[in-house]
Amino acid sequence: MNGPKTEFEKQLVQIAALGVWQIVTGHPMKKRLEPVQDPRWNEKSGIFVTLRTNGQIRGSMGLFESSTTLAETAFNVGQTAATHDSRFAPIQENEIPHLDLEVALLSEATRLAGPHQLKLGEMGVMISRGEKRGVLLPHVAVEQKWNGEQFLEACCEKAGLSHKAWKDANTLVESFSCHVIQGGNLLKNIEQFI
Repeated sequence: MNGPKTEFEKQLVQIAALGVWQIVTGHPMKKRLEPVQDPRWNEKSGIFVTLRTNGQIRGSMGLFESSTTLAETAFNVGQTAATHDSRFAPIQENEIPHLDLEVALLSEATRLAGPHQLKLGEMGVMISRGEKRGVLLPHVAVEQKWNGEQFLEACCEKAGLSHKAWKDANTLVESFSCHVIQGGNLLKNIEQFI
């Protein structure tokens, strides 16, 4: 796995990692991270943080639009991924050394007419109806070897809807692209701050 390429990407990963570390351990940081000057810190980008152990997802959460600065959102989403993904028990302190993380910056979501419009591996999907919503990032379709219809069905199921709900006119089906930053080992990203 390649690490972040730019100083901005490196710091975005570090901030998310610090959020995970802080919520799980409860320990204060020894040193403050001072973000580099970059206009992207002020954007209201969507962001997802995915945590893995031995390649298996251990937590993944995010927001489609931040209500605070991107740095604050990355920190908070890191904490949420570690503790509030309902598919998993909260991460424990003894798991921290084995965690890898990635951060995905999301584009604005646009309405999708159907699976024929999906570019698998490049586009993620969000399906919502009423209070129910499911989101799958682009790489999930590739990892699972799904076609477009299977990708939409899985997203419906994640939202708690019938797997054919994407065909219903009352269901909002949207796609988005994302820029994924592979962070690698969580502790290696933040050892100078903890």
